[in-house]
This record gives sequence, C-alpha cells and structure tokens, in this order.
Amino acid sequence: MVFDLLMDPGINAASQHIAPGITAFFGGCTFLDSMPWYFLVIALVTFGLHPRYGVRLTTLFGLNSGLNEAVKLACHLPRPYWISDSVAALSAHSSFGFPSGAAQSGAVLYGYIATLVRRWWMLIACILLLLATSAARIVSGIHFLLDILGGWIIGFFLLAVFLLVIPKAEAYAARLSRPARFLLFTLTALIPVLLVVPAYLSISGWQVPDAWAALALHKTGAAISPARIQFAWGSSGIIFGGLFGYEVLRYCGGWEPPADMKRRIILVIAGIISVLAINAVLPAIWRLFGIAETLPPLSAFLSMAVATFWLIGGFTVIAARTGWQ
Repeated sequence: MVFDLLMDPGINAASQHIAPGITAFFGGCTFLDSMPWYFLVIALVTFGLHPRYGVRLTTLFGLNSGLNEAVKLACHLPRPYWISDSVAALSAHSSFGFPSGAAQSGAVLYGYIATLVRRWWMLIACILLLLATSAARIVSGIHFLLDILGGWIIGFFLLAVFLLVIPKAEAYAARLSRPARFLLFTLTALIPVLLVVPAYLSISGWQVPDAWAALALHKTGAAISPARIQFAWGSSGIIFGGLFGYEVLRYCGGWEPPADMKRRIILVIAGIISVLAINAVLPAIWRLFGIAETLPPLSAFLSMAVATFWLIGGFTVIAARTGWQ
C-alpha cells in the first residue's frame, strides 16, 4: 500500500497541473542537478572557505555518485514518464530512477555544507536548495516520491559515515610516505567503479521492457539504455583529481583564502569561472582527439579528473604563487 503510493505516477501528474508558473519554475530548477552547478558549489567551498574542505567534498561527491549508480543498477526501477501516459517529461534521462541522484547528491552536498558553516541562515539555504532540487524531479516527471526519499536516506547515511571516518582516514594518510599515499588515493578513486561493476553484472541479460523504451522515446525523442555503466568512471575521476590536486597544493606550501573579503570574492568569482570554462571545454578536446568516441570511460574519467585537479590544486597554487592570500 505505502510502496504503491510512493510509486504512484499520479503524484507527478498532479504536481504538473497545480499551476503553469509552478511547473515552469521547477522545470527550470533541473539545473540544480548538473555538473556545472556541482562544480560551482564545490568551488565556493574550496575558494571561499578552504581547499581542505573542497577536497573532502569532491571525495564525498565522487563516492556518492558511484554508490548512487550502483543502487540504481541493482534495483533497476523505472522513471515515472517511462510507465505513465499521464506524466509529461520535462527532461530526458537514460539511467534508472531509484534512488534519485539529485536528492542523494543534495543530501550529501548541502548536508556537508550545513555541518561546516553552522549558521542558521546557511541551514535554511541548504534545506531550501535540497527541497527545490527534489521537488523539481517530481514536477519534471523523472522521479517518484520513493526515489526522492530513497536518495535522502542513502545520502544522509553516507554523509554520517563520511563525517565519522574522514578524520581517521586523513590522519592515517598523513602518516604514509608519498608513494603509499598515492596508492591510497588511487584505490580510493577506484571505489565508485568497484561499487558499480558488481551491480552491473548482477543484471546481466536483463532487458528494458519494450513498453518503457517506447513510451520514453515517444515522450522525449531520446532512447533509453539504463542497463549500462554511465557515471562510475567520471565519479572516479572526481575523486582522483581532487585528492592529487590537494597533494600538489600541500607540496607547494598550501594556500589560505584572503582575509580581505573583497579579495576573497574576486578570487571566488575567478575560480568559479575558470573551473566552469574547463568543464565546458574538455569534452570538445576529447572529441577532437577521438577519445570520446573510442574510449568513453577514459574521456569521462579525464574530464572530471582534470576539472577537479584544477579546482583543488591548479587554481589555488596559482593564487598562492601570485600572492592572493
């Protein structure tokens, strides 16, 4: 009974008919689940607070993305617009629905920021962003209420475990030699792939129901192919680039954000613009060299690794060397 309610596409359909303005607003909020937005949030933490918080957030985000894809594949549940004629699709998605990646990512990102900046206004802002992100997925017809609740539960659980483990993990890493630390970073970066591959193998031979594929194609004009690995290599790249970027930053003497608020704001803006530009340009570079077509996993890994390396270790090293401290 409860399960049927949580997977009732009528909730999506009803939410799309409350008012045209509400539908348009939440349809526009889908950008809150995009890599440019996530890079913007991580950049704000890195350049506005400190790179050590940024590298923790990139590691947490990468682990979260890998875990989300693993659970999606293991459960292989549909999205509302794949199974219901009454639900409009405001965007197209080829991955499985449960749990919602947007809700899960929002839980870990905004939850981490709320624990970091312990101010009432930040807590309210994080709650509003999480709610807006989650509501947008329901109104857009791409997630059931079950997907949202599942994303929240898994995300907050992962955040709690991360907050308990990270102090001990950092202390352990600090005692290692540099080569041993590099090995630890590499193994940590492989965790998303190690989570996703068994889940992918568990549905070997499973076929997308024809009705799901036909309705999804009819609604969006985009074919779905959810029974495949889509995000794990990019998730590994996020962790790899962040950890090695921070190691380079430490080797170069570290960096502290400027005490002067005007200088800090300028630095934050410049850092955000630079990482968003890199994130936008890299896919075109891999296409130019044929990597995107011949080795998609490598392309995804390199794109995320280079962007997060620049975010944590590239821009900050340049800022330190040019006196922006």
